[in-house]
Amino acid sequence: MNTRISHVKPSKLLGLLCGSMTLLCGNAMAVNGAQLGGYGIKNAMMGGASIALPLDAMAAANNPAGMAFVPNSFTTNVQVFQGKSSSDYVLPGNHLTNSTRAFIPEGGINWALNPQVTLGLTATGSGVGAEYGGAALPVPGASHAKSKLENMEIIPNASWKLSPDLAVGAGLNLVRQTFNAEGVIVPTPAGLFELPNHGTQSATGVGLRLGLLWNATPEFSVGATYKTRTRMGKLDGYTHDLLAYSDGKLDVPEQYGVGVAWKPAPHITLAADWLKIVWGGLKAMQDPNGFNWKNQAIVRMGVAWDVNPTWTVRAGFSKNQGQVQSAYTVQNLLAPSIHKHAFTAGASMKLDARSEISAGFELNPSTTLNGTAASTGTSLTSKVSIFMLGYQRSF
Repeated sequence: MNTRISHVKPSKLLGLLCGSMTLLCGNAMAVNGAQLGGYGIKNAMMGGASIALPLDAMAAANNPAGMAFVPNSFTTNVQVFQGKSSSDYVLPGNHLTNSTRAFIPEGGINWALNPQVTLGLTATGSGVGAEYGGAALPVPGASHAKSKLENMEIIPNASWKLSPDLAVGAGLNLVRQTFNAEGVIVPTPAGLFELPNHGTQSATGVGLRLGLLWNATPEFSVGATYKTRTRMGKLDGYTHDLLAYSDGKLDVPEQYGVGVAWKPAPHITLAADWLKIVWGGLKAMQDPNGFNWKNQAIVRMGVAWDVNPTWTVRAGFSKNQGQVQSAYTVQNLLAPSIHKHAFTAGASMKLDARSEISAGFELNPSTTLNGTAASTGTSLTSKVSIFMLGYQRSF
């Protein structure tokens, strides 16, 4: 099997990657708003710290400049999301429960044209949603409350080494989005009313990613990354009610961040990031009757230890500024992304000189958000576990 893979042309690997993402991208869930805690299994095991620490061909999802320091290789990963949430919702005794499992594939390929220029393709998945076992409120004939937002992001990218230690990178953010919401009940002068079911609708959008990475010394690196807002098309049907405020659009937010990586000893690597996701800049999040997410700052820290030439163990921690405000707890029943802390760990094993497998785990402990103001009497509780598995091969 390894021999066959090593002789596959990069162009065929690229096509295989795109096809796999299209076929496998399922119910995508997330823990930082509508985003995963980390992209790339190795970096995800380090709390998501990645901006100054490119470890595989997923680097473009974190900092496109990092691809300049990744060998000719491909990686294919899957993150298995397991989330459980519950809510005491609006009325006394109205208790709802939700259990969601999602398989989130990701992958990438990297190819150096020459010592200065590298081309690559990276694919990721993200999103948020929930599926409760009954109606949100006791309205006769109401549908079960459920929602699903999926964003599949394909990132064709290029990086340039301005010097052996300094690189810049750029990539397009090509997004295919699907959205569905059912059982949304809203108050009207005539009483409670269920919004129409518009089914699953889709949209596309294009954005830009930029990055810088400087290996200041053999032991210390610093990086910076910027992702523009990806303006999405309209989701048909939802323009008339649920997403009327944003003209039926759910844009992917702008984000920016900086990171550092340091090797205090030959076999130890430390990394840390600061990342800001501008949820509050999206029209959909400015709706006073909608999710109303605020901007979210995230700190990610991780450590890697090369135990021996075969094994590397990793661990990390992340903390974010929760984007859901307690006064909007009611509106976030179908997007219960309320976690602020995550703990990660895992290991990588080299199978031979060119291939490696990785496995890891992320825990977002049980968290409760109690509503205030207009959401008084409503609470959301959620716990998330993520299992990670990946394979990398150089060629």
